[in-house]
Amino acid sequence: MVSPDLQAQAVAETDRIQSQAKLVREARGIDKDPVGYARRRRILFTILGFGVPILILGFWQIAAQNGWINAKFYPSPLDNLRQLRQMFDKRDFASDLGLTLKRLAWGWLWGSLSGVVFAYVLGMSRVVRAAFEPTLNALYTVPKIALLTPFLIIFGFKDKPVIILISVTVFFFVWVPTQAGVMSVSESYREAATSFGANGWQMFRHVIWPATLPGLFVTLRVAASVSVLSVIGIEFAYAPRSKGLGYVINTARQTFEPRIAYAGIFVAALIGVVFQAIVKQVGHLVVRWEKDDRGAPTV
Repeated sequence: MVSPDLQAQAVAETDRIQSQAKLVREARGIDKDPVGYARRRRILFTILGFGVPILILGFWQIAAQNGWINAKFYPSPLDNLRQLRQMFDKRDFASDLGLTLKRLAWGWLWGSLSGVVFAYVLGMSRVVRAAFEPTLNALYTVPKIALLTPFLIIFGFKDKPVIILISVTVFFFVWVPTQAGVMSVSESYREAATSFGANGWQMFRHVIWPATLPGLFVTLRVAASVSVLSVIGIEFAYAPRSKGLGYVINTARQTFEPRIAYAGIFVAALIGVVFQAIVKQVGHLVVRWEKDDRGAPTV
C-alpha cells in the first residue's frame, strides 16, 4: 500500500509538470498573439514564395552572362523580358494572348460546370451512377487530343472545337475527384439528416454541399492548371486564324527563335499562376470556415 507521503509527492510532481507545460504553452507566439503570429507566418511564406523563383532566375541570369550556359539556347531572363516587350510592341502578340485567354476561360468554365453537375448527380444517385459511370470511364481513357479531328469536322474550323476540347479535358479532372468527395461524405451525416426528414434537395444543400465545397475548390485550382496546359497543347496542333500563345511558342520552335519561345513559356506560366491564385482566393472567400494551407483561418 502506497504511503500518504508518496501520494502527496506524486501529486505535487504532477502539478509541477502540468504547470511547466502550461507556462511553455503560454510562451508560444501563436497563443499569446494569434493574429500577429498568423500575419508573420503569412509574410514569411510570401517571402519564400517569391524568393525561390527570384533566386532561380538570378542564378540563370548570372550563368548566361558569365558563359556558364550557352546563351544562344538558354537566353538570360532579361533578354527574354526584352524580347517579350518587343513582341508586344512590334508583333500582334496582344491579340494572340487575348484569344488564348478567351479560349482558356470559356473552356475552364464549361468544363468545370459540367464536371460539377455530373459529380454531384452521379455521386448522390446509385441508379444514375450505374447508368453513366461505365461510359464516362471509357471516355476518360481516350487521349483528348485525339478528339480534335472529329471535333473539327463536327463543329467547324474556328474556336468552338478548341473550347469544347478544353472543356472535355477539364470535365474529367473535375468530375472524378468531386464525385469521390461526394461519395466519401460520412454516412452518419446522411443518417442524421434523414432522421430529421431531409429530402434530396435538403440533403444536398445542408450536408453534401458544405462537406465537399473545400475539396471542390482544390479541384477547380487543378482544373485551372489543366486548362492552361490544354489550350497551349491544342494550339500547338491547331490554332484557328493562326493565333494564340501556343501557336507563337510552336512557331518559335520551328523557326529556332528561343527567345520568343521562352517569352511565350514565361507568359503561359504567369497565366497559370494568376489563374490558380484567383480561384484560390475565391475559395477562401466562399469557404470561410476552412483554414488555408498555412494553417490559419481563411477569414
